[in-house]
Amino acid sequence: MAREMGATIREFQRADLAALKALVHKTITTCYPGHYGVEAVRFFIHYHDEEAILRDAGKGRTIVLAQAGRLLGTGTIVDDEIKRVFVDPAFQKQGFGRRIMRQLEKAAVRHGAVAVRLDASLPSKAFYDRLGYVTVEPAFLPVGNGRRLDFFRMRKAL
Repeated sequence: MAREMGATIREFQRADLAALKALVHKTITTCYPGHYGVEAVRFFIHYHDEEAILRDAGKGRTIVLAQAGRLLGTGTIVDDEIKRVFVDPAFQKQGFGRRIMRQLEKAAVRHGAVAVRLDASLPSKAFYDRLGYVTVEPAFLPVGNGRRLDFFRMRKAL
């Protein structure tokens, strides 16, 4: 387990599910409305439901960053794809996201990956740019009412 800044990175446990979902949904509803319309925010909320969290944790590795029993951040890796990296908005810009990404990248290397990929939302793209990720292509999904959810497919050699 990594310890810095009073927070610990550990493996996700089933008992974390409600708190992890609340963290993800809080981050989406706080950080995404300035970048996305209502339809896209709803899509993100649905996409990151309990079933998806458990499915990805079962297929890969999900970690949580906790401090004094409170979840501050999370991230998942499934094969060579990094998913669901979120840090509580009150704790962003303190290095927690970087710590989570470092752990996920180390896990990928241990499993033989030479590169990792992810889909970056509009508000998270600059974060991934700073970590050395390269945009492979811009992409979008239709989310109803003629609206779309724009994002970036990104990659990083390890």
